[in-house]
Amino acid sequence: MGLSLNSLKLVLVFITLFPITKAKELDYQGPVCSEDRTTSNTTYQLNLITLFSSLSSKATTTIFYKDSSNGVYGLFMCRGDAPFDVCGDCVQSATHVLSSECTLSLWGIIWYEQCMVRYSNTCFFSVPSTQPSNLMSNNFNVSTNQTMFVSLLVNSMNKTADEAAFSLKKYATKEQKVTQVQTIFNLAQCTRDLGFQACRTCLGFAVAQIPVCCKGRRGGRVLLPSCNIRFELYPFYSHVSREQVLVPATNYPNIDSKYSQDPGYLSHNCSRTNYQTTIDKKRITTILTYLSSKARNSNNNNEFQMTNVENRIFGLYLCRADIPSSLCAECIANATNRIASECPMSIDAVIWYNHCLLRYANYSFFRTMSTSPRFESMNVTNYEDNRSYYKYQLWSALTKVAGDIWDRSDRYCKETFVLNEVQRLYVQGQCTKDLSTGDCNYCIHDVIETAIPWSRLGSIGGRVLYPSCTLRFELFPFYWNGTDDQPPSTKEKNGRSGAIILIVIIPIVASVLLFSFCCYLLRKRARKCYNKTILKQNFGHESNTIGGLQFDLSIIEAATNNFSEENKIGKGGFGQVYKGVLSDGRHIAVKRLSKSSNQGAAEFKNEVLLIAKLQHKNLVAFIGFCLQEEEKILIYEYVPNKSLDYLLFDGRSEKRLSWTERYNIIDGIARGILYLHEYSRLKIIHRDLKPSNILLDENMNPKISDFGLARIIDQQQGSTTRVVGTLGYLSPEYAMQGILSEKSDIFSFGVMILEIITGKKNVSSNELYCNAEGLLSLVWRQFCNQTSLSVLDPKMKENWCDEFEVIRCIQIGLLCVQENPDDRPTIEAIVSYLSNISIELPSPHEPAFFLHGKMDPTKIYAGESSSSISVNGISKSIFLPR
Repeated sequence: MGLSLNSLKLVLVFITLFPITKAKELDYQGPVCSEDRTTSNTTYQLNLITLFSSLSSKATTTIFYKDSSNGVYGLFMCRGDAPFDVCGDCVQSATHVLSSECTLSLWGIIWYEQCMVRYSNTCFFSVPSTQPSNLMSNNFNVSTNQTMFVSLLVNSMNKTADEAAFSLKKYATKEQKVTQVQTIFNLAQCTRDLGFQACRTCLGFAVAQIPVCCKGRRGGRVLLPSCNIRFELYPFYSHVSREQVLVPATNYPNIDSKYSQDPGYLSHNCSRTNYQTTIDKKRITTILTYLSSKARNSNNNNEFQMTNVENRIFGLYLCRADIPSSLCAECIANATNRIASECPMSIDAVIWYNHCLLRYANYSFFRTMSTSPRFESMNVTNYEDNRSYYKYQLWSALTKVAGDIWDRSDRYCKETFVLNEVQRLYVQGQCTKDLSTGDCNYCIHDVIETAIPWSRLGSIGGRVLYPSCTLRFELFPFYWNGTDDQPPSTKEKNGRSGAIILIVIIPIVASVLLFSFCCYLLRKRARKCYNKTILKQNFGHESNTIGGLQFDLSIIEAATNNFSEENKIGKGGFGQVYKGVLSDGRHIAVKRLSKSSNQGAAEFKNEVLLIAKLQHKNLVAFIGFCLQEEEKILIYEYVPNKSLDYLLFDGRSEKRLSWTERYNIIDGIARGILYLHEYSRLKIIHRDLKPSNILLDENMNPKISDFGLARIIDQQQGSTTRVVGTLGYLSPEYAMQGILSEKSDIFSFGVMILEIITGKKNVSSNELYCNAEGLLSLVWRQFCNQTSLSVLDPKMKENWCDEFEVIRCIQIGLLCVQENPDDRPTIEAIVSYLSNISIELPSPHEPAFFLHGKMDPTKIYAGESSSSISVNGISKSIFLPR
């Protein structure tokens, strides 16, 4: 590709204005851009640019600032503990993203970890605003009683909110003890333009969202335009300035110097059980020899397991992933020699070196997480001035590395963290590769919570070594770089010839790299313009808000092995579903619209525009989409436990649901619908709620999926001439008259409740409208005869169930399927019924039996395409894990 002189000058000017060191964007949520828009090259756009410039310049000297510029109003707020340099970088990045993503929008907002920026064409100063909102939660649940945890959390967060509202900075943090080893760390903050009452009102609304977004989770955030709250089980905020210099790193003691006779040796552990015969000794000698030989002749230095099945001897070695295979072989050779001499009679032993560990036993320990025996070495300093800040930084770094290790294929992670202008923190962690992701995650977190608790975080260096995982941190770069682990020391200067070579080579290399980079930028810009054109043609003005979710087709092809048959996990009316793995390790489910059919094109557009704006733990997470080369592809999180439809009705399913699991699924679906109807910034009617659209994650938590038929409702009710959905789940007023409201979803949910309880479909593919007694009439008759328990699914995993809960859920289901929509409860009422057994339920009326002989589908749907309505046996996808 040719590059003119003028183009090169333009690229050089661009690089000068935007240094490469600033190019990497920080993680952010949003942006949310208004649908109300201006046109290009207007006065409003120019004033907005002036406003952004003003905000960016002020962020280096204050953490809150508001300004207006001829009809454009804006403000930024940095987190109360953020130093000015961090605040400045954050606001600069935020305004850059807003200016590119919300180009023509009349208002916009974006949230970062350390700041938020907001602008509008109307004055919002001093007025508390709770929409749009962004709710986030940790992927892991707390190990303590969830009801007790939520109660403590809400109580402590309310106290934090009180303190923040009264504070001049409108910022507060608090800690709440949960158990002897667990503490909740809370943060609450308002924009400083709010008064006490306005701030407390906003924070009160945020606290009320905790049961919705974060019930039982180890952490969560509620981000609103005027305030935000956050809680974690680790100290994520700081109490002191980041500019302070920490513990001096000079003259740092080499903790391995005492082992000078055997460099790198740390510790070993021999079992108390000794072998009895010389044959046992020979077996152990054989396996140690084999492990040493394998390390010497293998290029894979990460791990090797060996089993002598006949003699029941098991062995494993693990080398640090950053060292070369030659050093790994040397380490294993030293380890086998030393453990043979230190544990001459032991039938079970483990030894640790700087670069490796080795273990053997007379029982299988593969794929089993072991936390003992263990080796600890901490270097504690008496330097106390900035201990609390250092502890906070160290804890954050360790938990960050721990969170990255378990999902990596090599089970290894090393990272460097900036403490201040002169000091860095180096952290490295590793698991044996035989561990599952869950066991690896548990092992590393056990190191942090058990071996390096908060009280011991004053160490300026140390390591904890388990048989199954290791973790180390230092204030010097101990990663392997051709020398052994030592603190940095002054090196001798290079010779004159080496200097001359560097002087000649560096400019040449730099020029080549700069030229390559310029070409890359131009190609990327051309590609970006093409993608924007395609987005504009398909999504109109909405393309500005979803451009960041677009994936390149080559990435999806690589993730799914070019849509191979081995990766196919399902099929529906829209096309195929594939499992894939992105380059960052995330597992995804890919819905690929069939090229040969127009069916689903409108649903594709609708689903992208809707679900991209939604985020809740009971909604399947939307990762992105691809619109390229006639391909229309949707990308979701991979949910492993298939669909509710498969587990309830498919005879091939080996898993049977217990009553507790069924009750939690009902409750989770209700909370997902509550978010759609009330707490998302758009009031959304799903219109196709059914078991095949409920996916189940590894913990059997339900996730509502398939938003292709969903519709935004601005008023309480709407009407439509096009009825879509699935027979058996359609409410009578919608199917007969086209009247659509939240109560339409309530009806579908009621049918699902009864199906979950009974294990029977309301309308099967071969019954349709000819069934003599449908599910609703069957349950109603048994309920009236006070024999409700007779309809309970006989395939339930356990014989035990809470009879009161079962009968109560049946009654809730019957309340939802009443013919008159006004008689059906709201979703808020249903969630209250499920969470509070003391609430007395109203008596249900007879369900809607309109499905039996009262409607003619061919007449009602005349003039509609076959995609307008789906019948269970025709449109239902065959869901395998996704």
